[in-house]
Amino acid sequence: AFFTVKPSEVMSKWVGEAEQNVARLFQAARGHPRSIMFIDEVESLMPRRRDSGSTIMQRVVPQFLQEMEGISSHAQSANQALLFMGATNEPWSLDEAALRPGRFDEKIYIPLPDLAARLQIVQANFKGKPLSAGVNLEEVARLLEGYSGADIRHICERASQLPFLESIRTGQARDISLEDMKQALAEVKPSVTPRALERFERWAQQAAG
Repeated sequence: AFFTVKPSEVMSKWVGEAEQNVARLFQAARGHPRSIMFIDEVESLMPRRRDSGSTIMQRVVPQFLQEMEGISSHAQSANQALLFMGATNEPWSLDEAALRPGRFDEKIYIPLPDLAARLQIVQANFKGKPLSAGVNLEEVARLLEGYSGADIRHICERASQLPFLESIRTGQARDISLEDMKQALAEVKPSVTPRALERFERWAQQAAG
């Protein structure tokens, strides 16, 4: 069973309801022999409590920590497997207690895509679309160094729009060209700055050490 959790589905303006939602979520996951719980933007549900002025988070974070702490002991006694995963672009914003052994045991840093990954992303985004014969996707992938996966998808979408918009003006359709890719590339700047990348890599080194 795979549980995808959105922070908005957990939080509530009513006192005590958010904590109950967390407890019900883990109870539902434990109702299956094997289950995975995934939370995107997990820092919004487990922020650093000393930096948070929210009284709700002062209760929700301990509830999460308590449930996470009980995963291993419960699984051993009931012969169950529950994998708890979270994704974040701000790992330094997580509550320190969530990163201790017994909670998030493994910290995995996913860097910007390398050439092979960029090529696969480009191929996936241009699948089924009309490309000019002169378009070399490996060359395109090389031009995209320093861009994130989301950036690359946006650039591919923009490059696909340019011939369409042109056809509206001229009444003549054409395929997507390398020039379209270069124009889209000039319009879209990398969302991850060198300074941010350095901070991510420094955090990853600290987490590994």
